[in-house]
Amino acid sequence: MEMPAVIRRRTRLSPEARREQLMQCAIEVFSKRGLGRAGHAEIAELAQVSVATVFNYFSSREELVDNVLIQIEDFFSDMVRRNFVDINEPSNNSTQPIKSAHQAIHDYLSDFVDAAINNPQFTYIWLEWSSSIREETWPRYLALLDNNIAIISNKIEPAIASGEINTYLTTTEFARSLSNQGYMILQLVNQPKAMSRERIIEFLEKYVTSALAKA
Repeated sequence: MEMPAVIRRRTRLSPEARREQLMQCAIEVFSKRGLGRAGHAEIAELAQVSVATVFNYFSSREELVDNVLIQIEDFFSDMVRRNFVDINEPSNNSTQPIKSAHQAIHDYLSDFVDAAINNPQFTYIWLEWSSSIREETWPRYLALLDNNIAIISNKIEPAIASGEINTYLTTTEFARSLSNQGYMILQLVNQPKAMSRERIIEFLEKYVTSALAKA
């Protein structure tokens, strides 16, 4: 398989820099080859290092997959925390207004759209991971999903209780529905004649608010 032109020249790097380089290459390879097929050889080819060098940093395929999934977990967990943690609490910066639940939803959808456009490797791996029920990785994905749903639920619940968000769904159901918008986002971003970023976000907001709102 032909790999993209992000090959790095052979050069002396510190162990930390080399590991970071190999991790970037691993994300690229896994996004194209998949969790079940990507391996040390493709990463070595992309990074222009020996296969032994890759094994020096990731001693087994299990360790390699584990480190790739850590990157994906951190990426999407940070996205949720960035938008839903403390939206109902005063900011450390007194001039920063408290973010409303609706603004948090808008910002979360916008961040996911931007990720699909600007960091497609992360979203491609997330898509496969979230839809492939592999015994070795599925429980770990469910743990990530449950954690993110809990964070969203914790901060959306006051908005539902106060009527700011009107929905027949429970708080957890609403949070799960919001989390599942990632699938639609990837479809919208990757269709042949994709809408603009702004139109995608506008559509998603209408979909979330109108489909879930009480009559």
